[in-house]
Amino acid sequence: MASVAALMVTEMVTASPTETVAEVARRMADNKIGAVLVVDGQRIEGVFSERDLLNRVVADFRNPETTKLEHVCTRDIVTIDVKAPVKTVLDIFREKKIRHLPVVDGGKPVGILSVRDFLEYLVGGLERYIDDLRYKRELAEGVDPYDHIGGSYGK
Repeated sequence: MASVAALMVTEMVTASPTETVAEVARRMADNKIGAVLVVDGQRIEGVFSERDLLNRVVADFRNPETTKLEHVCTRDIVTIDVKAPVKTVLDIFREKKIRHLPVVDGGKPVGILSVRDFLEYLVGGLERYIDDLRYKRELAEGVDPYDHIGGSYGK
């Protein structure tokens, strides 16, 4: 059974609770990511996402240059263990209605999963499964699935 380790992003971008929203928003844009883990040492303090930027900064007319993450990040976070089965990820995304899920190992942050990462993993697996079924069907029908590559093999 596949575990969370198979699909998580390990090059996580983190931020300190005392950094400003503007600093972190620039880092998020530079890295083309939708969320950062807010950490203090090895402890997760929260998650700051594009949604937090919209709802807690822009909509509340806060100044991103002076607002600290500790005042606007999501503090009520859910994490998942790196060894947890992949199915657990789907359950958490659905039940908690979240888009970013910190991955921990022994309580320490080691990565983050986004809904996008999860969907790419699922679609990739589904495509491989369909290709494998097609290959097996063609073999059962007596068709050489590789005939198009190098010719007719002496036919």
